[in-house]
Amino acid sequence: MSPQNLLNVARQASLTAILATGMTFVILTGGIDLSVGSMVALSSVCGGLLMWEFGWPMWPAVLVMVVVGGLLGLINGAIVTLGRIPPFIVTLGTMQIFRGAALQLTDGKPIFDLTAFQPSFSMWGTGDLGGIPAPVIITLVVFVAGWLILRYTRLGLYTYAIGGNEQATRFSGVQINRYKLGVYGLMGVTAGVAAVMWSSRLNSTQPTVATGEELNAIAAVVIGGTSLFGGEGSIVGTLIGALLMAVIRNGLTLLHVPSFYQQMVIGAVVVLAVLIDRLRRRETA
Repeated sequence: MSPQNLLNVARQASLTAILATGMTFVILTGGIDLSVGSMVALSSVCGGLLMWEFGWPMWPAVLVMVVVGGLLGLINGAIVTLGRIPPFIVTLGTMQIFRGAALQLTDGKPIFDLTAFQPSFSMWGTGDLGGIPAPVIITLVVFVAGWLILRYTRLGLYTYAIGGNEQATRFSGVQINRYKLGVYGLMGVTAGVAAVMWSSRLNSTQPTVATGEELNAIAAVVIGGTSLFGGEGSIVGTLIGALLMAVIRNGLTLLHVPSFYQQMVIGAVVVLAVLIDRLRRRETA
């Protein structure tokens, strides 16, 4: 495989890898976030409308996308922690709420040609630096930041602890709610970053963008070796999982396998990864 092909695979994996970085933290705590795609859509819509409707410069609009994503993640975290409701139920509900809000703000219609208002906006999704695609560079920055947080901060330490044994962690005096809130907020920030890249790549804001992308993020995390039961996994594994998914899709495309069969293959790999994790846990129990 040539360097150019590797860059193409990395570019294709970039959006999934960014979302999967945030999802790794959530799953490590034993949680899950099904609202990721909807957070991307609503964040994208908010920033796109500011550029299109109000003539905002690119940088403030980009910042708004990231901040909105973070706030949406904090909303999820607040409901999960304060309401003591399972994350699956909470994010299943907010998935619909956030998507509905994105559709309402745009009347269900996309906003095209954002670069007509801000020509430099295209750099986030289609630009490059020294021959390296901008999405790949952004992905590496997010990946390194996630790795550093998980390895060297209290948030990372307690993320593992909460997923490993939440009750014991609580009894040890750790303010679990605070760290869970931080984890979901971090998930939202990565969704906001992905919203910037998606809007730039498509040169539009679409309320239906990233539909189902939460499943790809979860798949990358699981394929990368993070346990759905929490407490075990790594950011490095997640990046490998995202790249592996891109390689599988590329290979199947070269073999002229229809896209819906590709989804079946990815799904089968996810189920197999979870099954292997389950069997391994039984052996070590």
